Amino acid sequence: MVTTSAQQKRYSLEEYFAIEGKATDKHEFHNGKIIPMPGASIPHNKIAVNITSILNNWFEENKLPYVVLNSDTKIRIERFNRFVYPDALVVCEKLEYWGGRTDTILNPALIFEVSSDSTEDYDKGDKFAFYRSLPSFKEYVLIDQYKPWVDGYFKQNEEEELWKITSKNEMKDSIRLHSIGFDLPLAKIYWQVAELQGELWEG
Repeated sequence: MVTTSAQQKRYSLEEYFAIEGKATDKHEFHNGKIIPMPGASIPHNKIAVNITSILNNWFEENKLPYVVLNSDTKIRIERFNRFVYPDALVVCEKLEYWGGRTDTILNPALIFEVSSDSTEDYDKGDKFAFYRSLPSFKEYVLIDQYKPWVDGYFKQNEEEELWKITSKNEMKDSIRLHSIGFDLPLAKIYWQVAELQGELWEG
């Protein structure tokens, strides 16, 4: 575990991977600083599992070459010298690994983040900015773990960096995933999330 005082130190990439390889918790790397990630709640984890399961099954059933990965995958943000963890992601081409490491990729197309009170500002702000520096990145989906609310950001114009934002907040709704041509129902995103069961059944 990285202590608060140790977080002030600047680490090399070699030191980061050595620490991360032995740690029981996950840590992001931010230009020399090692930042511990907060523990995730059961609703957060269930939502992330639902997303990866739904997409993985759909890719298999339709014989699509896309790859869905979970929150154990690190993304390298070269421009900002970061390594970050998403909650789920999709790669639409051949996987590009960073530095020969099979736990770190360079080319996500679609990224999901399940937001909490402590991560919402980061997910919408700096983390989204980091992701936008990746040439492969086309779509971003932010999911509220406390209530049915999903925001989708899709890159409409490569040259002008224009992003279309769509919000859905009813269980009967689906969010369009433009990068893979799939409509993801909110009822499936929040399936078996106990805190929202009343709203689930009403939808």
